[in-house]
Amino acid sequence: MSDALAVAAVTETLRAVLQEAVHRTVPDARVTVRHPGRMDDDVADEGDGDGRAPTLNLFLYRTAIDAAWRNTDPLGTHPGETHHPALPLVLHYLFTGYAPRDQDSTLPERLLGAAMSALHDRPELPAAALKAAADFSDLHLQPEPVKVTPAVLPADEMWRLWAALGHGYRLSVPYEARVVLIDSSVPGRTPLPVLRRGAAGSGPEAAPTAAEPWPVLHAVLPAIAPPGADVVLSGSGFGAGVGAGVGAASVRLTHPLLGGPVVLPARSDGAAAVRVTLDEELGAGHWSVVVVLTAPDGSERTTAPRTLQVAPRITSALPLTVTRTAKAAKDAKGAVVLSLECAPAVHPGQRAELLVADLPVLAEPFARATRKLRFRLAAGGLPGRYPLRLRVDGVDSPLAAPDAGRFDADTAVVIT
Repeated sequence: MSDALAVAAVTETLRAVLQEAVHRTVPDARVTVRHPGRMDDDVADEGDGDGRAPTLNLFLYRTAIDAAWRNTDPLGTHPGETHHPALPLVLHYLFTGYAPRDQDSTLPERLLGAAMSALHDRPELPAAALKAAADFSDLHLQPEPVKVTPAVLPADEMWRLWAALGHGYRLSVPYEARVVLIDSSVPGRTPLPVLRRGAAGSGPEAAPTAAEPWPVLHAVLPAIAPPGADVVLSGSGFGAGVGAGVGAASVRLTHPLLGGPVVLPARSDGAAAVRVTLDEELGAGHWSVVVVLTAPDGSERTTAPRTLQVAPRITSALPLTVTRTAKAAKDAKGAVVLSLECAPAVHPGQRAELLVADLPVLAEPFARATRKLRFRLAAGGLPGRYPLRLRVDGVDSPLAAPDAGRFDADTAVVIT
């Protein structure tokens, strides 16, 4: 997601991207973001001394709400949690070319052609360009790319737009930038997890009875595991690779941000299961896992992927103890800064949140992989003892030991 400065970030990035494009076509051209009603005077006044200032102007004339994103659940929301949805904006721009009166009359067409060609070849604003041109915003961290595409604006609406701008019609091209997701400042609520359901806490189980010619991965247990833990992958058709002396089995894991594949050797765990020990440095988040059976001749058979959630761990001494500053104690607008260490390292681009009881707090920005995160708890943080969880890319650190039946009292923060 991004902050309220995202709208300005899109405009600044567009200006930077198009400045490079029009410079290749018209070397002395510049790109501005001004009201079209003042452009004729500005082009003449800010020339290079002889009245020459070919200009491509970008004007944000309208913002709208993206209807599809407006009806989409907030990203990263787990069942039972409540989060205020992001504000999904569509930005409507008007591109207009200008040239002094004594210049070649085709300069505006050259400028518009260069801009349209550049956006046709690269309709998405890359994260690197967003960060370089607008480092005052975190729009470059938004998971959904910002796409800039031509808009459909009927001729009569174009005429009315120019009339509303108080200027005669000029050759222009409308574009729209979609979608800009602005995070809500309303804090969400993340209730504590359910420890057990029903008398036995288990549901129905089913398994195929017929032999399958190809290995099939049915389940990954536990579905959420920390680095270093043992994970059992159950399925069918594993006998050809494990325990039969015919080839070997391995497990491959891939991550959408951290890459891969990470290849881990597998051990037999019965006729229809393999066991693997997760690497200690395996990053937290959602990994895609497959079982690979390798025959002696080198050929491979691979199962369909399943999801394995690798949980982060809080490695700081628990419970955390934080003392409010005098300002925070007296002023409800003060803040308490929480600093904690975790494992494995959290990488740039990953979303890290600290869940203090049912309040999610986003981590302060970090530029490189780190095991130490800082969180600013707004409104001073009321004194008390609160359960603590670290969430990385939607996966929470454990709050209770397996089958403990209760929360760990030490996994908490004490605010005094």
